Amino acid sequence: MSNLEKIQKGMKVFQILSKIILIFACVGVALASISAALVASDVLNRENQFLHFLSVTAEMSKRQLAGTLTAAALSLLSGGIFTAFVYRYFTAELKEGTPFTNAGADRIKQLGIIEIALSVIPMWIKDVIYENIGLAEWNRFDDAGGITTGICLILLSVVVRYGAELEQKK
Repeated sequence: MSNLEKIQKGMKVFQILSKIILIFACVGVALASISAALVASDVLNRENQFLHFLSVTAEMSKRQLAGTLTAAALSLLSGGIFTAFVYRYFTAELKEGTPFTNAGADRIKQLGIIEIALSVIPMWIKDVIYENIGLAEWNRFDDAGGITTGICLILLSVVVRYGAELEQKK
């Protein structure tokens, strides 16, 4: 088995995994959004005992619980959007037969930029949400991981572009 065949098998595995993650992210967004709406509209409350265990254990108000669920939905949504682009990359790469193409390098660079944007913008929105519901101390997340991943993807695109140039010389 050649190295390219090994790379293609790995790409197929990552394509399948990204599709599974995308499905879980979509389900999570739907569940968190529906739950936040039901809590905010007072359908799910302390009297019907559905989310009573969570609000009592964490000592959260209805507003705080709805805000936390909204922030979770936002996190899942941004992760799902990025995963959809990752799935699109793997699908295109498998069609091309090699990761070393200029189009592939452009898609990896785009992934890096999207990752940076999807780590910074939702973080700001979540900061506002947590601040407004009085749980700013709960928001201990930063966006350094997403920014670092984005930068690494942009650098990887340069390596892939160099590989594409070597392929064209042959």
